[in-house]
Amino acid sequence: MREEHPLVVLLHPAPSLLSALVRRWRDSVELVVFEDVSTALARLRERDFWLLVADLRGREGPFGGWLRRLVSSPSEPELLLIGDATLDVGVDLPPESVLREPVREEQIVEQADRLLALQHVRKESGIVGTSPAIRELLATIAQVAPLDVPVLVHGESGTGKEMVARALHDRSRRSQGPFLSINAGSLAETLLESELFGHEKGAFTGAVTQRAGLFERADGGTLFLDELGEMSPGMQVKLLRVLETSEFQRVGGTQTLRTDVRLVAATHRDLEKEIAAGRFRSDLYYRLKVVKIEIPPLRERPDDILVLAQHFLEDTNRRHGLNKKGFTLEALQRLRRYAWPGNVRELRNVVSSMAVLSSSEYLDVGDMPPELREGTRSRPALPVHTGIGSEPSAADPQVWTSTLLALAADVRRLLDRVDEISERLARLERAGTGSAVTFEPRPVAPVYEPAADDAEYVPLPPDGMTDLASAEKAMIQATLRQFDGNRRKTAEQLGISERTLYRKLKHYGIA
Repeated sequence: MREEHPLVVLLHPAPSLLSALVRRWRDSVELVVFEDVSTALARLRERDFWLLVADLRGREGPFGGWLRRLVSSPSEPELLLIGDATLDVGVDLPPESVLREPVREEQIVEQADRLLALQHVRKESGIVGTSPAIRELLATIAQVAPLDVPVLVHGESGTGKEMVARALHDRSRRSQGPFLSINAGSLAETLLESELFGHEKGAFTGAVTQRAGLFERADGGTLFLDELGEMSPGMQVKLLRVLETSEFQRVGGTQTLRTDVRLVAATHRDLEKEIAAGRFRSDLYYRLKVVKIEIPPLRERPDDILVLAQHFLEDTNRRHGLNKKGFTLEALQRLRRYAWPGNVRELRNVVSSMAVLSSSEYLDVGDMPPELREGTRSRPALPVHTGIGSEPSAADPQVWTSTLLALAADVRRLLDRVDEISERLARLERAGTGSAVTFEPRPVAPVYEPAADDAEYVPLPPDGMTDLASAEKAMIQATLRQFDGNRRKTAEQLGISERTLYRKLKHYGIA
């Protein structure tokens, strides 16, 4: 059905580009075409779209204002901008999201197709993250999944190796077949052999019936073999034979069986070191390493930590009927600074535990397990006079930050209410054509006009909220004083990047 198709938005595309994209995605994608930005922003607010292709050739920037609104959309769309060499984007975008002239039409179509495939993997796999490493991982899965070759997934425990294996299966031609998995490190050699290849009745004590193994049951599908590096030398030989011939025998049997299975293997060990130590067969390693996918540990992609934490909090709210609204700033800073030896699995368990055990709407350091909160004390989310000792100083950056966050939350709630009322009015005018490609009319008046200095974007509140802007400026100044003007430490304390800090310093005229 058409409503199941991903929605792709085209912004004033050239006619030839529109025709090429319609041909590429016929019957698989719903296309909506807008001739201006204002209408797109108004109509897309409640739509879950996957990709926006903006043909900006011959158009002058800055484009930062409307691009930021699209980037921050709950849909988390991919963007593809096409323009000349002087294209003024004004927003940090991955390199693959911008195609500068001269560019051929087929290049645009191919890049749009790659970004849509990446978005397919993100939406369907549950893999969460916005870091370059995760984008590269998603793109690799999208590229490799349709190819019927073995894949070796390498990553530390808890990084999500089975999620990668499932994503490879779901995007492959075997997606309608079975997906079976086994942990090779959790079973003795004899039991692992029986699990993989099956056994005949009477093959060993307790084998009272014939039993099909995973290679037999996964025929036409995918077999995920976790902890490959724990496999004994004898089992490595048997696995190599199946990979090379697609043939095997059940334990205790004489009949040769054939299987059509795609093997995805995973390990946390450095198999090249294991080969050098004589513990792993080089021929098996190179047979499996047709494609090798590396999953970086969480400590190497800190930008994903807070995104994952929010994702896990929302998931915990759904599963347990909770209504936790978020984290205090200090809790977010502690989450980001922690090394996460257990990777994504550990983060998920920590967030779930905090949400279930916390008595507050906002999860704080005091709700964390000892290894995260050790050496810290929990501060209130807002500067509250407790009657014990002195009140927090107005120059304390934590006070300014907490106050800023509370004010920002109130502003967001008010703006959401305004948007809701506006959208109710807009729905009365909206009408669909029912066709695969929908053209939206131009608005009578612009819904959104970007600021004149969009290229020098600083995420500030709407016009008129000068108190909130003053609070942010004072918070930055206080934190700079705390660290004697050290910008790196100031950015870390505020939980923002140095680049964002530089922009804010320039905007506020802070030397």
